[in-house]
Amino acid sequence: MTESESGTTPVESGTENSESGVRELSRRQLLAAGPALALAPGLSTLLLSSEAAGGVAPTDGKIPGYWSPTDPNRPPIDGPKGQDLWRRADKVMPSYAMFLTRSARYAGYNVLPGFIAEAEGCRVKDVDGRSYIDFTCSAGPNLLGYRHPEIEAAARAQANAGDLMPMFSPAMIDFCERLLQWTDGFDWALPLKRGSDATELAMRVARAATGHPHILMFKDSYHGSNREQSLLYEGTPTDALEHLSRLPWNDVAALDDFKSARGKQVAAILMSPLDQPGGNHPTRSASPEFIAAINRFRKRTGAAVILDDVRAGFRLHPKGSHKAMGLVPDMLCLGKALGNGHASAALIGTAALRGGAERILYSSTYLFSAVCCHAAIATLDVYERDNAFATMQRAGERLMAGMQKAANEYDQHLSFSGPATHPTMFYDNDPDSALMERFCHETARRGVLFHPRIWSFMSAAHDDACIDEAIDIIGTSFAAMADK
Repeated sequence: MTESESGTTPVESGTENSESGVRELSRRQLLAAGPALALAPGLSTLLLSSEAAGGVAPTDGKIPGYWSPTDPNRPPIDGPKGQDLWRRADKVMPSYAMFLTRSARYAGYNVLPGFIAEAEGCRVKDVDGRSYIDFTCSAGPNLLGYRHPEIEAAARAQANAGDLMPMFSPAMIDFCERLLQWTDGFDWALPLKRGSDATELAMRVARAATGHPHILMFKDSYHGSNREQSLLYEGTPTDALEHLSRLPWNDVAALDDFKSARGKQVAAILMSPLDQPGGNHPTRSASPEFIAAINRFRKRTGAAVILDDVRAGFRLHPKGSHKAMGLVPDMLCLGKALGNGHASAALIGTAALRGGAERILYSSTYLFSAVCCHAAIATLDVYERDNAFATMQRAGERLMAGMQKAANEYDQHLSFSGPATHPTMFYDNDPDSALMERFCHETARRGVLFHPRIWSFMSAAHDDACIDEAIDIIGTSFAAMADK
């Protein structure tokens, strides 16, 4: 079946090494994957090597398609301790794509501080002692505020009794019961450690329950670092990706066509609540027509719907993003914000899929941490008691309004999309994100952290005072950009 016949783009995986049966990354694949990793304009935008910390961009990187910094003369945010840590890190850790989205190099050459030593509330401090109001929230986990006293007290109390112990901890059962109390429509829960654990396990459950092999996802969607979910397929055997397809987001015709052509092979549709390519691309919600097409697909084929709520969870709706979407998923994947910085994740599902889950042998030593379970329980308790969602909504709206006013004043063509609790911002006509890099560098110099290529996050610790302080800094940064 051709691409035009199926309405889908096959998983691009470079060229095949006929001797090893391993797929090698092609330049085309790397560049095509760029938006999906929020690496606009291409994957190589921020794959700076060890020399980059010292101001030299190499030309013979391990990953093809290398791209030079937008401003190689930009003064560093890192002080002496931060720069020394980069030199040490580059001696002992692989760089390039490894840990890329957490690395400050992903933000651009000398744009952000590379090493954070302390965090509390909505503020962080780098190793050189500089303090910042943080709107990255560690890519989502900071939901209620770093080092929230009640969350940390719950974690310490369990740690004093024991964390990783033989057999099951009662905390696991408490955690599962609390999750099922938090949102309705689900019948079982599994405590996990990473969002990638949740999405991978959900795929296995769907395959076991339906007997079908295929997983349908959407272009530019990131669902974890495991082999089938990854957006880069380095060294992947040729037969490992044959049961995956990606369709365009909000494309009802493509979804209906795929249903007719291959729907009976599909075990599950794995989707996020939002389409978030990142970089200089807007965030898009799922249209009502798209949700209706997904429901037609599941009714016709028996495929499960898995909602990956790892990134957006607790920031689109207080009871789960599916409530905001008007979607009833068969499984819900949670992570990031669930433990407010503790390594908590979960998969919750409906009774119809319980049998599939019970046929899977799945275990990992540190899944059974009692401390993380109690941290997550406390997070849910505080989140609901304090109406944290409304606090984040108000803070995000205040920030966006202040930023827009300052942008208009200094003729900065900044666009916003996505929810106020989890906004995407980018400059118009900025294909290599050079303007966003400059903006984020200017704000970081003055004590505010934004990321030029990935989304911002609000926490319940972002009160009016810190929002207003950030708006003042943003205005000063815009003024500096307008003067140059």
